[in-house]
Amino acid sequence: MESPVWTPWRPLRLVDNLPAGTFAEQLDGGQSFRWNQLADGSWVGVFGRTVAALRASAGCVEWRGLVGATSAAGALSDYLDAEGAQAGLVEALPWRSDSVLRAAIEIYPGLRILRQDPQEALLGFLCSSNKRILQIRTMVAALAEKMGEPLGGGFRALPDWRTLAAAEETVLRACALGYRAAYVRGTAKQLQHRPDWAQEFQALPTPELMAALQALPGVGPKVAACVALFGFGRLESFPVDTWVVQALGTAYGLHGWKPAQLEQFGRTHFGPAAGLAQQYLFSAARAGRLTTVSEKTELPSGRHPKLRG
Repeated sequence: MESPVWTPWRPLRLVDNLPAGTFAEQLDGGQSFRWNQLADGSWVGVFGRTVAALRASAGCVEWRGLVGATSAAGALSDYLDAEGAQAGLVEALPWRSDSVLRAAIEIYPGLRILRQDPQEALLGFLCSSNKRILQIRTMVAALAEKMGEPLGGGFRALPDWRTLAAAEETVLRACALGYRAAYVRGTAKQLQHRPDWAQEFQALPTPELMAALQALPGVGPKVAACVALFGFGRLESFPVDTWVVQALGTAYGLHGWKPAQLEQFGRTHFGPAAGLAQQYLFSAARAGRLTTVSEKTELPSGRHPKLRG
């Protein structure tokens, strides 16, 4: 296997401070599935066609790229929201009146939504059904290794829709996809002749975007919400997976609520940046550090969280 030759480490200018714990959660917290931590604590990953290594150092983030490749600095700045566009959205979240959200933000200060390529997000979340993050990462890595275009240094891009559509289902299943192989192949067959599909989807209002995504094989409400949030930057999207069901049930007393009800609660209670709130709650729940709601927390219509209607 070709070994990577890296440039020297250099600082990546971020408006917001990014503590090491937050940095790790941002790369390995279920948003993207192409980052791996090395023994020295640094992270190596591929996003789009960019290969980069990252590490948290004394309150800042440092990066390096492959020697001879196009500089990754600009792509990384956009990917990590280096300009801090999401900071104001965090300020607009109801953390002042919501003790659960406030505590979650304090655990992972500076946590942001990564700005991912829509195709990468859609392929990753097609693989996510009933799987843990490590398992999804393994599947995505196998797809890149078996069918992706070389990027140098032994790294490969994810395969495009045309390649995936032409792949035998046995090849896809060899990537540990199981029944998800049919979803990946079916979606690829629909999108392979639509080179501008991402731009077309991006132009849609969020409800129509969600409907368009759910028209693809294997894309249900949760996957659509994840792709809308992580691939299309729709921060109002509020994906509801098992961690969020647990978080809203345990912390807010919303036991027995259906995913659609919880999604509506999230969008109503947290507002235009509900997806950011979701990521904070998801991360706190995964870490086993989620608090419970206080009587002072203000919820939609002034109702106590244990009351439904």
